[in-house]
Amino acid sequence: MKYTYRLVEDDNDVTATCSEMPVSATGANESAAVAALRAAILEHLTHIEAVAPPSFVPVPSIQLEPAEERPPEPQGPGDTPAAERT
Repeated sequence: MKYTYRLVEDDNDVTATCSEMPVSATGANESAAVAALRAAILEHLTHIEAVAPPSFVPVPSIQLEPAEERPPEPQGPGDTPAAERT
């Protein structure tokens, strides 16, 4: 599965946030934040809360890529469509 992420850096650490699901992770640098995000995504995908959870949950293959910066989409009827902006 392919997921994209965005990085936000502050004074103390770097936070990686998945664009496709509400999962974030923090690390001391970019590579640590991406590694922590990968672990958090795996936990999100394989953690099953049930009365009788399965004895084995297959671990999905995860590919992480930085999200592309895109221009913001129009917010209302008076905004110019993104395709017409220069």
